[in-house]
Amino acid sequence: MKIKAIKPGSRTQTVHDITVDKESNYVLENGVVTHNSGLKYSASTIVMLSKKKVKEGTEVIGNIIHCKLYKSRLTKENAMVDVMLDYDTGLDQYYGLVDLALKYGIFKKASTRIELPDGTKVYEKSVYKDPEKYFTPEILEQLDEAAAKEYKYGSANRTQNEDDDEDSDETTTD
Repeated sequence: MKIKAIKPGSRTQTVHDITVDKESNYVLENGVVTHNSGLKYSASTIVMLSKKKVKEGTEVIGNIIHCKLYKSRLTKENAMVDVMLDYDTGLDQYYGLVDLALKYGIFKKASTRIELPDGTKVYEKSVYKDPEKYFTPEILEQLDEAAAKEYKYGSANRTQNEDDDEDSDETTTD
């Protein structure tokens, strides 16, 4: 079956969710292959992906993959994160961390540069060219805490100090 044309509709149409018991895929009478939507209702996580090209000059070297958490039982829904997929090196584990560090005050913006906790000012490109130099274990630990606040929900966001405060709130009666 070939698509001959796609035309915008002039009116709203009702969409029906057709399901067949004990079948995940099936063929309708008109030959259209369809599937049950149960996965949408039972999946723990659904992530919607989109991408844009990354170029050096005219050469495409990778993609920025925009991930929007459509559904989750594990983290905040509708959270968004971008990841960099380089065609030569794969996923860039540091991509986006400067933005997270700025948002949570780990790094500061100083005009066109990034100010690190030690007061050093560098360009963002420099940070990403030599990430091991700038993303020290201490910085990465702070970024882990920031990521938990940004993406997790529930008791995983609590700090040890909050847990200690609750423990000390116990009252005694005489």
